[in-house]
Amino acid sequence: MTKKFVLNIVLNLGIVFLVLSAWAGYNSGQVLYLGISIALLVVLIYLKIVLLKQVSREAQARQVEKARESAAKKYQKKNRK
Repeated sequence: MTKKFVLNIVLNLGIVFLVLSAWAGYNSGQVLYLGISIALLVVLIYLKIVLLKQVSREAQARQVEKARESAAKKYQKKNRK
């Protein structure tokens, strides 16, 4: 999970940098820099969405596993009596 946390921070920094780069390219009239910045920005946003979906799936799986474990413990306590 730490790896994904660091990846999220790097993606955020990249997105911020590319937004600033696109803005500077637009203001200076450099269409090439603007186009490259926007293309890379789209890629980083896509990767961030994929990362968020993956973390969400893992969190849901973890909740299901905890629910199963607690249900199993309750069942074991009930059968001991």
